[in-house]
Amino acid sequence: MKVSEFLGKKVIDKNAVEIGKVTDLDLMPKEGIINSITVSTGEMWRNKSFEFKPDDINQIGDYLLLNLEISGTEEVVEEKEEEEKPKKRLKLGK
Repeated sequence: MKVSEFLGKKVIDKNAVEIGKVTDLDLMPKEGIINSITVSTGEMWRNKSFEFKPDDINQIGDYLLLNLEISGTEEVVEEKEEEEKPKKRLKLGK
């Protein structure tokens, strides 16, 4: 699957609630490994971004289906922000 196919893909939780769209990928191009996927809610006034690891993803097809519920999403993001140190990220555009 090409990177351009990921960007803009709708993301839904395990209860089929739409969270947002994929806005960024953090990957290792030589190995072809995705480190994380950034999802934006896309709401005009309350735009939030969430970062998910490959373990959080259940399936990729027409949608990106997560193993998480929307109610647990903010808790997961807050925990990850506390644990992770800043790192270099590769941003890819369309």
